[in-house]
Amino acid sequence: MHAVLLSLEYPPFICGGVGTFVKNLAIGLRREGVRVTVISGYPVPSNVKLEEINEEKDAELNVIRFPYFDVRPKNAIFQLLNLKKICETIKDVDPDIVHGQGLSTFPALIKLKNLAPLIVTFHSSPKAEKTMGVYSLLRGGSFDDFRTNVIGYPAWSFIQRQELSNSNMAVAVSKNLKSELLEEMGETYREKIHEIHNGVDIETLDREYKSVEDDVKEANNTILFAGRLVWRKGALNLTKIAYLFQKEKLDFKLIVHGDGPLFKRLKRDMQDFGLTNIELKGFTSRERMMRSMKRSKFVIIPSFYEACPMILIESMCLGKIPVMFDLPYSVEFTENGKYGIMTKEPKDMIKQLRIAYTKLDLEDFGEKVKDFARRKYNIKNMLLQYLNLYKAMSD
Repeated sequence: MHAVLLSLEYPPFICGGVGTFVKNLAIGLRREGVRVTVISGYPVPSNVKLEEINEEKDAELNVIRFPYFDVRPKNAIFQLLNLKKICETIKDVDPDIVHGQGLSTFPALIKLKNLAPLIVTFHSSPKAEKTMGVYSLLRGGSFDDFRTNVIGYPAWSFIQRQELSNSNMAVAVSKNLKSELLEEMGETYREKIHEIHNGVDIETLDREYKSVEDDVKEANNTILFAGRLVWRKGALNLTKIAYLFQKEKLDFKLIVHGDGPLFKRLKRDMQDFGLTNIELKGFTSRERMMRSMKRSKFVIIPSFYEACPMILIESMCLGKIPVMFDLPYSVEFTENGKYGIMTKEPKDMIKQLRIAYTKLDLEDFGEKVKDFARRKYNIKNMLLQYLNLYKAMSD
């Protein structure tokens, strides 16, 4: 079988968890004997010609990258600038299955569905993103995200509806996301949308983790955040939490990986409140992020909405303890909160972290989180489900 994976993101050019998802899927499919071609993009400055196509090839995995301007909305720009080349390339490689990612597959799928069976994985709900965008504008968020998710909602909703209606099958990466998509797009798609959680390539993850220098040691008072610095992901809570740690003289340290429209705001908050217990790393490499992961006992995900965050399931597979608000996505991925710390607000996060630090056997709890996550989110589980869908479409 030959599968084409179509995605704007593919490492090292990523702006979220979708790129990591596609890489894990590509590597996993290759191990199962599936020939894989990845059609992806790479960002270029707006003053260069969009001509060069990059190709990285080995015996089993071929990555073909098309250039796009590195400005938002990236998904739409990638598709519109490279539509003809994407379709021609996929026609030339002649796959058995085309597997696209939500918001990265339209309008190409109009032609692609005639070349091979088409499946689309959805990683977010435009309606939920719009709701978060409305809330954010009144609560300190950036206009950039309001423009993208609220003003841009009709376009995003139209694109996702086209991807859903024109695909042979569709996948939502969580139970909660499937419910949101059905509410937005209609119950007529219930049988078409399958629920498959993202998976973690544990072999690669362990190799990356073990490659970090031996002198980097895990500390029970160190907490990692990794993600885009936007209101929806709770970015403004990070300095608030650091301030409460400092005010209550708690010896916790926050390490923040990521960039976004609220980065400067966090820098300003650090200066205004004299915060010395938070490090802002900006957008950094996977290697540097893994180094910070190794230092941390906890991973904080203060998001108000997520579908299936890769940072959550990867960190759990490494025995890191997740700290989150008690919301549908966090409950779903921690088995009703059993394998994480569920909280109500930033002040409650401080309280629960203090209790965990002083009263829990963190080593034992971390091992339980790790054992659960490796059973639940091993990429082999995800692969089996996708391969069954591929075979059902190609029969």
